[in-house]
Amino acid sequence: MDYDKTNVPETYDAGREISGSEKSRMLAYFASNISADKVAAILDLGCGTGRLTQALSDTFDAGVVGVDPSQKMLDQARQKTASQRITFKRAAGETLPLDDGSVDMVFMSMVLHHLNDPQQTFHECQRVLRSGGHVCLRNTVTDEIPSYPYLDIFPSIRSIIEGQLISRAQLEQFMTAAGFERAAHQSVWGEISGGWQAFADKVALKADSFVARLEEQEFVSGLAALREKAGHSDPNERVGQNVDRFIYRRL
Repeated sequence: MDYDKTNVPETYDAGREISGSEKSRMLAYFASNISADKVAAILDLGCGTGRLTQALSDTFDAGVVGVDPSQKMLDQARQKTASQRITFKRAAGETLPLDDGSVDMVFMSMVLHHLNDPQQTFHECQRVLRSGGHVCLRNTVTDEIPSYPYLDIFPSIRSIIEGQLISRAQLEQFMTAAGFERAAHQSVWGEISGGWQAFADKVALKADSFVARLEEQEFVSGLAALREKAGHSDPNERVGQNVDRFIYRRL
């Protein structure tokens, strides 16, 4: 999806908000598996609006370069920080504007399904990482599609998701071919919203790239059904899905 041809960047943070506690738990997992004293420079690949860039810098006490192909997304990201340790560059993952061996860690959150050429992107990650550096990935995979909370709301969304995501096995193949070995992995339930009404409000913003691909008629009728479901649901019922976290080490 070309975000510069949409209004998604303006609504992305509200529609894809990650709670502070969820963000802390997620970054703590990566930090617990990688020695912070070995991380001085991080590439936040597919940084989008920079919603995790500052947190990455703080967690690892490191400089961060945020890279994204969308100018609109980067415009939003630059408004979030004035830190001298954070810079942003516009580029695709397949052609990273960084020197060989210039970073200690590559971080990617919900980026895999946006890559035009995953294999080339991982070869680029291998190039810019120092020996022994790590790629940290947070993404949904085809193995966990049943956990998506709106499958019964939008009839065609399963096929959209299946056409965009890759499986754990496919990721393993890509990473092995690019010169990486898996160091850690877990699949965890992550909260999207504190209730169904809040979830419906997020979906309404069309910041979810799968939802944004729906035909308008299906989106409108599905959103109405989702709001009706919210009206009959426990207001304290949390809404979420399973998300995988991977750590790969450069050989």
